[in-house]
Amino acid sequence: MNQRHEPAKRNVDVLIIGAGPVGLSAAILLGRFGVDTLVVERRTERSRHPRSRAVSCRTMEVFRELGVTEEVRAAALPGGPRRLLGSDAVSPWRSVVTSDAHADGPSDTRLGPETLDVVLCSQDALEPILVDAAQAEDTVTIDFGSTVSTVNDTGAEVLVSITSDKGQEVVAAKYVIAADGAASQVRTALGIGTTGDQDLQTAVSVLFRSPVIQRRTGDPSSFIYLDNPDTIGAVVIAPVDATDRVAMLGRPLVMDRMPFEDIDWTTEIRDAIGDPDESVEVMDARTWTVGAWVADRYQSGRILLAGDAVHVMPPYGGFNQNTGIQDVHNVAWKLAAVLKGWADPALLDTYEVERRPVAVFNMAEAVRNFRSIVGNAEEGPRSFRPENFVHPGLDIGFRYDRGAVAGATSPDSGWPVGTFTPTAAVGERAPHVWLNAEGTVSTLDLFGRELTILARSGSEPALEAAQRADSLGIPHRSVTFGHLGDFVGAEAEWAAAYRVIGDEAILVRPDGHVLARLDGNEPGAVDRALLAYAGRSAAP
Repeated sequence: MNQRHEPAKRNVDVLIIGAGPVGLSAAILLGRFGVDTLVVERRTERSRHPRSRAVSCRTMEVFRELGVTEEVRAAALPGGPRRLLGSDAVSPWRSVVTSDAHADGPSDTRLGPETLDVVLCSQDALEPILVDAAQAEDTVTIDFGSTVSTVNDTGAEVLVSITSDKGQEVVAAKYVIAADGAASQVRTALGIGTTGDQDLQTAVSVLFRSPVIQRRTGDPSSFIYLDNPDTIGAVVIAPVDATDRVAMLGRPLVMDRMPFEDIDWTTEIRDAIGDPDESVEVMDARTWTVGAWVADRYQSGRILLAGDAVHVMPPYGGFNQNTGIQDVHNVAWKLAAVLKGWADPALLDTYEVERRPVAVFNMAEAVRNFRSIVGNAEEGPRSFRPENFVHPGLDIGFRYDRGAVAGATSPDSGWPVGTFTPTAAVGERAPHVWLNAEGTVSTLDLFGRELTILARSGSEPALEAAQRADSLGIPHRSVTFGHLGDFVGAEAEWAAAYRVIGDEAILVRPDGHVLARLDGNEPGAVDRALLAYAGRSAAP
């Protein structure tokens, strides 16, 4: 008699589909909250292609929270990038743009504990760092070589069918994060559409090895933008790492003249560089689609989407991966709050409300950069748009005007791209202030685990917020400034940066965004703030 064997079944709190930088960051964040997390990834080896490489200052702040900044900087190219525009790589440059347009140059740490300039760490170098950090969390497991076949939200749990070399199994997860890429099978199965342009350009990425960047620019972090209608057309030669790996990105004119498989990329690269004897070792060449779209929904029941599964942007500015990592920085604490029982599931509804407007904003900026640099077939690159390279407002100035915030005053008004002035307004990333003379402990280091209440010592609104949080079962910590406070010497600078008046209290969420400002003059303000934070009522 034949017996039917049902697939083995595992139970987890959160299952993450995809072990790219977004999925891995989500796993580390959830692990820090003690959430039982399983990551499944169909790949068994890293891609040969570097793909994303720009890590923004805000993402570096997230990595600071995760304890991996030193490893990321060690794996990155040294210094901040320069951009050089020319007809080839041997003639004089037509334009040179550096990234030193910040207050005190790219090393300025007045606005954040990490330098303002982007860190160039290619994705194939970043992923192993994040894998190690995720596997160091006691509650995180990563299964490589595992393919998801079905995802079924029953309402009470999500049943995920997985196939690996160990056979088939079903994982019952309380929630799923789908970080399964731009062609997300989960998003497609859920019937979630997208808004935007799926195909701005069919481009190529040619990975090759050559010393051209270091030799021609004297700086291994420089990007060479080529604009030559007689040879290559409009492309970018981008550094990958310190081993002289380089990528040529864009749509060379040759792609309109012959089939892709017939192109001799060694010859094309030499023509583009302007030296027929240039040392070029082509390692890989593949096409990819430049898109600009945002998913219509970020959530369906117990399934949440993140990263490329919900937004795709042109690469100019390097916004897409950073936006994705900040997606999960937003949703991880909310999932932990719901799973730990002190927040209602309605809190998860604020994920889309808060993050989708940011993605739409960032996508529009990336498209402007694309139009500016790529130009058109007749004209080639038009200009270097300053916001393509210097964008602290986009990186750390984004704000949540609705969602798990209380008392936002600038609903849906947008924010500057090329500048940033911190104010500690509701919904903003809380300002950075060095709390010690050595400049090693930032206010941002106070956040990440629970609700943080910042105030001068003796603040009545702060005391009320702490007492009410206790009564609601909300984890919190109080940090005080001034006489008898936790940080006596930093009071003046903190009060100025946060624009604090009197004994006003500032409530900051685990993701470092301001939940509320409490001055004690508005009846019911504490309750409204904490209930919004716990997903128990809509914020006013």
